[in-house]
Amino acid sequence: MVLCLVPTAWAGTPTGKLRTLVNEFRDEPGFEVVDMGPLALGLIRAAARTEAKNDDDRKALQVFKDIKRLTILDFSDAEASRKEKFLRKAKRVLADEEMLMEAKDGGETVRIYGLSNAAGDILEDIILLAGDALISVRGKIRADLIGELVNQAEK
Repeated sequence: MVLCLVPTAWAGTPTGKLRTLVNEFRDEPGFEVVDMGPLALGLIRAAARTEAKNDDDRKALQVFKDIKRLTILDFSDAEASRKEKFLRKAKRVLADEEMLMEAKDGGETVRIYGLSNAAGDILEDIILLAGDALISVRGKIRADLIGELVNQAEK
């Protein structure tokens, strides 16, 4: 019975609703989904650890330490009417989420949604909506590590 209640409770959360939406469009023409769970992410982390050459590489890996699931939905090849329908539904689901940041990149708007703790140092369940792609990261990420990566990338 508990196994039946967990998915039902999960489906009522914004992230759960988003997973339901992604699954609704998964088999549509022009919608491509990559969904990685804990096992796949663990294998990727292990492979990345073996390739880490220096402290900066190892520090970058710390960002991904507590990520449990990664879902990427690319709908760049979908028909315009299907894109519009997906975006309408996604915006309804994301209306329940806290917008962490909105930025313009060229003619494209990037919106980042998610949760942060009271101190603002831990981000959870991050969702990026940029152009014709949606990226959902389930898990926790330390904000200070992201800042360090950005600084490192700017060098």
